[in-house]
Amino acid sequence: MACAGAAHAAIGHNRGLPSRGFVMSESFRWPAGADPFRYLEALGSTRARAWVDEQNARTRAALRDDDAYRALAARLAQAYLPRERPVIPTRWRDWAYDLWQDDLHPKGLWRRARWDDWRAGRPDWETLLDVDALGAEEGESWVFEQDAILYPDGDRALLSLSPGGADAVVVREFDLVQRRFVDDGFTIDTPGNHTVGWIDRDTVYVSWDRGEAHSTAAGYPYDARRWVRGTPLADAPVVFRGEPDDISAGVWFDPIDGRHVAWRSVDFFDAHAYRLTEAGEWARYDVPTHVEVGFWEGWLVLEPRLDWDCDGVRHAGGSLLAIREQAFLEGSRAFTTLFAPQPSTSACTWTHTRHTLIASWLDDVHNRTLLWQPHQADDGTWRWDARPFDWPGDAQIDVEPVESTLNDEVYVDVDTYLDPPECWLADLADCAADAASRRLLLDRPPVQFDAAGLVVRRASARSRDGTLVPYTLIGPRDALDGDARVARPCLLSGYGGFALPNLPGYSDALGIAWLERGGVAAFAHIRGGGEFGPRWHVDAQREHRQRSFDDFIAVAEDLIATGVTTAAQLGIEGGSNGGLLVAACMVQRPALFGAVLCRVPLLDMRRYPKLHAGAAWLDEYGDPDDPDEGAALAAYSPYHRVREGVAYPPLLLTTSTRDDRVHPAHARKMAARMHALGHDRVWYWENTDGGHGSADDLERAESDAAEFGFLWAHLGPAPARR
Repeated sequence: MACAGAAHAAIGHNRGLPSRGFVMSESFRWPAGADPFRYLEALGSTRARAWVDEQNARTRAALRDDDAYRALAARLAQAYLPRERPVIPTRWRDWAYDLWQDDLHPKGLWRRARWDDWRAGRPDWETLLDVDALGAEEGESWVFEQDAILYPDGDRALLSLSPGGADAVVVREFDLVQRRFVDDGFTIDTPGNHTVGWIDRDTVYVSWDRGEAHSTAAGYPYDARRWVRGTPLADAPVVFRGEPDDISAGVWFDPIDGRHVAWRSVDFFDAHAYRLTEAGEWARYDVPTHVEVGFWEGWLVLEPRLDWDCDGVRHAGGSLLAIREQAFLEGSRAFTTLFAPQPSTSACTWTHTRHTLIASWLDDVHNRTLLWQPHQADDGTWRWDARPFDWPGDAQIDVEPVESTLNDEVYVDVDTYLDPPECWLADLADCAADAASRRLLLDRPPVQFDAAGLVVRRASARSRDGTLVPYTLIGPRDALDGDARVARPCLLSGYGGFALPNLPGYSDALGIAWLERGGVAAFAHIRGGGEFGPRWHVDAQREHRQRSFDDFIAVAEDLIATGVTTAAQLGIEGGSNGGLLVAACMVQRPALFGAVLCRVPLLDMRRYPKLHAGAAWLDEYGDPDDPDEGAALAAYSPYHRVREGVAYPPLLLTTSTRDDRVHPAHARKMAARMHALGHDRVWYWENTDGGHGSADDLERAESDAAEFGFLWAHLGPAPARR
């Protein structure tokens, strides 16, 4: 790569770059008058449905009706649904459970085998539920979401099934011995944001979504009931209640240690946690709402999201702290610090096996994992011993317990950009970090695209306020190294929200449909994400959202200034919050991009709190009715900032009718408004199945083929462009 200083100098002088077209110092307000496309918020209305059908027909003809599309969709389907692949099951005591999906069973066979038989390589799989057959019988596209198996009996399960892959679910009790649903069992047939968990064989806790009149503004229940078998759910007594202006509330029971815990989520990030005392009362843990409370083997494990001053000690946001629960309840605040963040690190997350606490974080967007074990001395004091969990190579490592109540076995997922992901089985009881004899390779999928000659590089760009923003590049060596590079089509991806980092991952679709064709891919690690801890997120939260967009634009400018690509060859893509990101950048800097792929996006930032789960995100984006936060939202809301007479790049908007997280009206109204303003290079596709993602792999293959076909047609070599 050219040196960073040269690249930043070029950006500073704006050499060869499209002129800046957006100034944040303007005073923006929401436009007056009625929204002419409000009717598209009515999901099932005849008028809205006719509009969707018309748009889908137009997009199908443009993107889903030629030999190139069909060939790419077939190849992607083959990559997503290989007939032969290892099974990586979940473990519940002595059983291995698996949801097997293939081209004959796209929704899956829920099945089980004895764990020891699976480990020995000779599992005798017993099919418990054929999800496709159930859907065909009932006329519903059921998606298997979750199971909760009764402990310790193991003969009953509470199944959550989603219609079409939506977030809303129905709940049914299932008999694992008879392999059928239980007549008159614990059943909630109306889809909703329900959560149900066992207390004992005849009693469950349930947060019951009874509809808008009984839910929070975000659409979730704010109370929990104790439901006894054989009684009407409506008669089940409420045992815990939050507030209507919370995000959600609920109760769960841990059968291992007999703990009853309640929570009140007061916003998307913060919550109160409660314990049930021996007197039968709920007692709140005395920590700020930004401190997440976890439990393990008599320990409280605390995760402050923000800096926390406690008993004269400041614990940095992103830390990981531990203390014996009894000591905490008696007033002690002598925490053991298991992780303290540095400027280059993310916040720490944790999980555990039977005897080991697993702490993980990012350091300069590289994964680090530390294994902690507590030991009690003869005098009753405790100490924590740590050892690193190292893995060969520079990969993203995800360590998850196989069955945290039984032993110290873990699944280790190893992910890079260019090599197929690996899944290993390891035993943390083997203290030697390099003891390969206790590591078993479970899965290494076949290579799906030719990565020969491809390299991964890191670079950085200087944002508008001077912040250095890193990004990752993938492409041919001659496109990324040296001074003789030739600009190529480049696809820039980003997210930048909810403290979620943009991490390495092997993408069959990106490799097959983009990199093999000679394209370059770039991944921006912008503010709003979680790559560098809570401050990296907070700096672009609420009224500071523009910093995310500035960071993304700076990366785009750097890609052009360093010769990786040109504006005409630069595409941007993002989904959900990433859809908001790319749409806002398109509206602010239309000449900087050659094409835009905007998936399941938020776009109407005036009405987002009133659409599906949008009210849950007020702490992320801000309140459109607040004078200051509303002005910031109005300044960038893509639906309100798009203009007539501006040459916007080709835009593909995709969403799903059944997405009950981000309302499809965001994408619907944006497409309708842009068409009304005379922008004919806007295509819209609405999948009638699936939720905030695809319902199955075959559907995903078709969607990916259409999306990459759109991008390559507008960004690829001149003969391919439309």
